[in-house]
Amino acid sequence: MKHLILPAFLILSLSACGYLKPHEKTAQSNAEQKGLVAVHKPHFDASYALPNTNFAQYKKIIVSDLDLSTTKIIKPTSTRSFEEPWELSDDDRKYYQAKYSIAAQRYVFDEGVYAAATAPAPDTLLLKTKIIEIAPLASKDDFKSRPNLIDVYSEGFGRMTIVFELYDSVSNKLVATSTDEHDLGTIWEKNDRVQNNIRVKLAFDFWMRNLKEELAALSKK
Repeated sequence: MKHLILPAFLILSLSACGYLKPHEKTAQSNAEQKGLVAVHKPHFDASYALPNTNFAQYKKIIVSDLDLSTTKIIKPTSTRSFEEPWELSDDDRKYYQAKYSIAAQRYVFDEGVYAAATAPAPDTLLLKTKIIEIAPLASKDDFKSRPNLIDVYSEGFGRMTIVFELYDSVSNKLVATSTDEHDLGTIWEKNDRVQNNIRVKLAFDFWMRNLKEELAALSKK
């Protein structure tokens, strides 16, 4: 019997290893089209880099504004008939942009590894970042969806998916890209604007810290 169980276990293990989430599949397809190859032991769900790129030559980074123009919102399963669709407001976009910029400054620039730049140069990367998906677990904390000031509790806020793209600022050639889906909290707590904003801030902190580590690893190769 043991001889029969072992092969089945191996098949299941291989299947699990080969599973890719939608954002990982998209990243893989886009990377392969640009000639990028997978990074071994990435700091994100998936990372790809252009072979033979000397990442150690880059000392500066131009950081573009966070792109929220094509963000897909996944409708919460708990939505009730009277609730309005969960949408990103102008205030949301400003908050996300601010927390992204603060995290970039703290983890990428303040530690002295890279300097902030505004113009292309041979030693400069261009960073473009976009949020491709937000999947909240509950209705939005506003008067449209919670007109009776209902208290809502959920296991975190939901999840958010990001894509980083790094370009050589002179040639505008894509040299690295990463994507990651992050849980915005994993404990049961009150789902309100204050808690949600805290989780979003922590997500950007996590991502920018990992981006710094990813670039450090690439620079050593």
